Amino acid sequence: MDYEQKYEREEYMRRKTTGLWAVVIVLVILITNIGTYFITSNLAARNSRSSGDPRVEKLLYIIDQLEENCLWELDEDHIWDMVYKGALAGTDDIYSEYMTPEEYKEYSVTLDGSYSGIGIQMSSDEYGNIVVVGVFNDTPAYNAGLQVGDIIVAADGNSLFDQSATYAVTFIRGEKGTPVVLTIRRDTEEFDVSIVRDTIEIVYVTSRMLPGDIGYIYVSEFETNTYDQFSEALDALIDMGAKGLVLDLRQNPGGLVSEAVKIADELLPKCQVIYTMNKKGEKSSYDSDAYMKDLPVVLLVDGYSASSSEILTVGLRDNGRVTVVGTTTYGKGIVQVLMPMNDGSLYKYTYAEYFGPNGTKIHGVGITPDEVVELPEEYQNTQIQTIPYESDTQLIRAVEILEEEIGR
Repeated sequence: MDYEQKYEREEYMRRKTTGLWAVVIVLVILITNIGTYFITSNLAARNSRSSGDPRVEKLLYIIDQLEENCLWELDEDHIWDMVYKGALAGTDDIYSEYMTPEEYKEYSVTLDGSYSGIGIQMSSDEYGNIVVVGVFNDTPAYNAGLQVGDIIVAADGNSLFDQSATYAVTFIRGEKGTPVVLTIRRDTEEFDVSIVRDTIEIVYVTSRMLPGDIGYIYVSEFETNTYDQFSEALDALIDMGAKGLVLDLRQNPGGLVSEAVKIADELLPKCQVIYTMNKKGEKSSYDSDAYMKDLPVVLLVDGYSASSSEILTVGLRDNGRVTVVGTTTYGKGIVQVLMPMNDGSLYKYTYAEYFGPNGTKIHGVGITPDEVVELPEEYQNTQIQTIPYESDTQLIRAVEILEEEIGR
């Protein structure tokens, strides 16, 4: 599997470039969109900063004028970081961005499953808000009462409006034992909450047996060890006598496509799981092998199920493998290519779109379940795993469907 197919967050393509020359080349390509120009990394040497493109010359002229005449002391590296960020923001794609070395380091920590922070999952919405899409149990955020659907307006007074989740992370994470004050908007109410950071150990998969020999697996996110945790949980449930499976992807914002595809492979025979198509019309297919765990599956989704969650859902459903229950998913079905740079920074941009094996479109549409079932109103912004079984109308319906399938 090539790197384009391995990561998604969304997809991670480890293409090495050569120093700051490559960083500047990328900047110029994005700004001009007509060719490749070279700008030396030595910003102090004017005679080496030349280009035939008037827009690049204009940019360099402005920076020169700032260096010479601005009243305030300037950090030239910061100026260029903002230029790179502006170039990616100029795509008008909320999933494209430039990360400084510090931001990229913070971003990478999540993939390792342990970090110091407050214990939430965040996402940027189409209106420029940072939205809480998950709250891990027994974490500072959970104990402080944060809820799914909360909008984080600011962190320690720093506005997070129209910023990426990656940017927000740099303010919300921090040293264990230190506080962060979040400004939260919940419905029409806005309030501050102080949360003391702690070490967050992330378990992405939890499981249990339900009545009627039905196994239950909840997947909160797709990261580097999600598939291993899922496989172990599924084997354990089968050993305990599970004859059917509820796979719960509610409030799962996505993550690594490779992990979602491996889970699909565990449940599918030899077939196509998903495919991508880029602007040139080139297709890239993700396929499963012949081995599969053969038991009936009902899959739960909601409006916070996004990206890799939707990829897994459509791959299983288009192949006739699952019944989907819940509410319409978020609707993110595009590929982000992540390009690390030699200076520790990274840029990412949208490269292709995902489609189900039957050509099913995800992006901007979402997946409508086979059976639309709403949660009771009082539980619609509650962490999924805290909803009592007797009140979880979606889970109850999933169990009913499985009982019918296994003849109970």
